[in-house]
Amino acid sequence: KKTVKGKNYEKYGAVFDAYELDEKLAAKCGRKAGNYLTVQTNGSSQIQKALYHALHSFVKRGKKALAAGFGNSDVVADALGKKVVEFLKTRNLQGGRISVCAPDVGALTNLDSVKLVKAVADGFSPDYVIAVDALATAKTERLGACYQFTDGALRPGGGVGKGETLDAKTLKTRFIAIGVPFIINSADICAGADRGYFVPYDVDERVKICAEFIAGAIFDCFS
Repeated sequence: KKTVKGKNYEKYGAVFDAYELDEKLAAKCGRKAGNYLTVQTNGSSQIQKALYHALHSFVKRGKKALAAGFGNSDVVADALGKKVVEFLKTRNLQGGRISVCAPDVGALTNLDSVKLVKAVADGFSPDYVIAVDALATAKTERLGACYQFTDGALRPGGGVGKGETLDAKTLKTRFIAIGVPFIINSADICAGADRGYFVPYDVDERVKICAEFIAGAIFDCFS
């Protein structure tokens, strides 16, 4: 592969921006090669359908998934993954097609959350590992309103310069990452500002809403 393939389209009141990164360009961008899809909701009233459509585009075959929620539930802007798992637990998971885990951040447990998910995946042998985490962004309009999907890789905590990489190669199974940005660097708001991070004033409500939509999409896709 030597080129980037991409397309932009509208569906369910949302804007979809899909592209594929080859190895060469991915290296230049500091990303993992793979497929990337961004869903900008723009106040859509059909977010659930839009996210199902997005996730389903990555699910080719296999119906057994491990949903891994990353983050720190004590920090609202970093609690997306944990909230998704909480919402999934309220669903009927007795069919066995979806299992969930939500490892705490290493600072709280002194255990590597990525390695914990790898260990669970080794024992559960899912067709897909779906990792959910909060992200950072450089654009205020994306805060709590932009869902990002990829089968490339996820580095939990990577938005603030931390974390190890999780991908299909290390998990030895298909991998999908879902993230929503809730954090923005102060320098992206005001040039020359002191280093720091900002979140929306209603971040708690945004995290809850986004988590419920993501959990619904995962459940619908694998139930």
